[in-house]
Amino acid sequence: MASLDLSAKSAPAQTVSETARDLDPLFQRMLAVPLDINTTLQFAVNATQAGDIESSISTYERLLFYNPTLSRVRYELGVLYFRLGSYEMARGYFQTALQMPDISPDIRQNAEAFLAAANKKLQPDQFSGFAQTGLRYQTNANAGPGSQAVLASGRTFDSRFRAQSDWNWFGTFGVNYVHDFGNQRGDTFEASVLGYDAQQFKLKQDDIGFVELRAGPRIVLFPDGASGASFKPYLVATGTLLAEVPYSGSVGGGATIHVNAGVAALDPFVEVVQQGYRGSSFYPLAGGLSGTLVTAGLQAAGPIGPQLFWQSRLTLSHDDAVFDPYGYNSFGADLWFPWTFSIWGDGSTFTLAPTAGVTFWDYKAPDIAIDPLTVPRNLEWRLGLGLDVPIWNRFALGLLVQYRNVSSNIPAFSMHDLSISAGPAIKF
Repeated sequence: MASLDLSAKSAPAQTVSETARDLDPLFQRMLAVPLDINTTLQFAVNATQAGDIESSISTYERLLFYNPTLSRVRYELGVLYFRLGSYEMARGYFQTALQMPDISPDIRQNAEAFLAAANKKLQPDQFSGFAQTGLRYQTNANAGPGSQAVLASGRTFDSRFRAQSDWNWFGTFGVNYVHDFGNQRGDTFEASVLGYDAQQFKLKQDDIGFVELRAGPRIVLFPDGASGASFKPYLVATGTLLAEVPYSGSVGGGATIHVNAGVAALDPFVEVVQQGYRGSSFYPLAGGLSGTLVTAGLQAAGPIGPQLFWQSRLTLSHDDAVFDPYGYNSFGADLWFPWTFSIWGDGSTFTLAPTAGVTFWDYKAPDIAIDPLTVPRNLEWRLGLGLDVPIWNRFALGLLVQYRNVSSNIPAFSMHDLSISAGPAIKF
């Protein structure tokens, strides 16, 4: 059986006997009544959640031995082999699951999506991505302070940069490219391009365009292991337009490690970029932002339930700007909880994603133009709720509501903003 070959190649996070000890009542019931499908399925689910993928595969294959027509079991085996990077095995299980008469609309749609992903993974050159356009309304479109904020001289801020509401048109896209070297290890070359543009209806000084390129090889560390460990050094370059003129650019690099810890995927990283900013008529002092930005962090993700997942990102950053008041140390944390569900019973899925985040900035020095005696310390927290509504095939309507609040010991740096955006999106 496939599970015997797999266990011979890799050391599981937890042996079958250890899983049996931890899940003893369930395990004993499964042995006593091998045809009790619900008990066996629950044992397989619990084993997966405990990080013992090999035991889950063995359990599902045992079920297929007694009843080879169970579409859900074939689907679950496909998912597990997909997670292990055995895309040929995964594709076979998804294909046969789609042929079973008992397949539900939800499982059919998920199996078709996984099958398409597995087919992509088996190609030497793989492309994927998304694009969205739409409208956004913001109560504080320029992230400006309120009218009460004053400079050290006692003068108020330029009215153009105080908090103002506005609408904008936005467009965003992302394209990922993966080339498989075909060396039987799973080594690849990965590249991604991310772009964004927003055109304000009134506040033209806040029109922004942004593009980012990342590229580098991904080297598998333990080809025969179940941890999926890999190492990726990469280069990164960005460019930004603000008020329709060049505003900033950066170039640098970093490294990240990917590893599966049980059901969680962990991606620690470190990145160093050299930033260059250019002053303009709207932002004459922007050059002071130039300098080196160093960021270390951890991205992590995993399942909570069958259709509910968690994602997180933690970062520590040090910005060594040439103008000391613009340099800072910061800490950020964000959480996402995407949940996919069906309403119509036709297999189309909605995605609801509540989000929460916080960032703390500790600046290097006071700005004499703002407050010559106080070093700024800012705390931002944010809450959001995203919803993807299926329209047709790969098209959806994307909705996002987000609230941001920045509190600071310098009134000129405090702000809050409520934004609502909506528009069609496509994934490919």
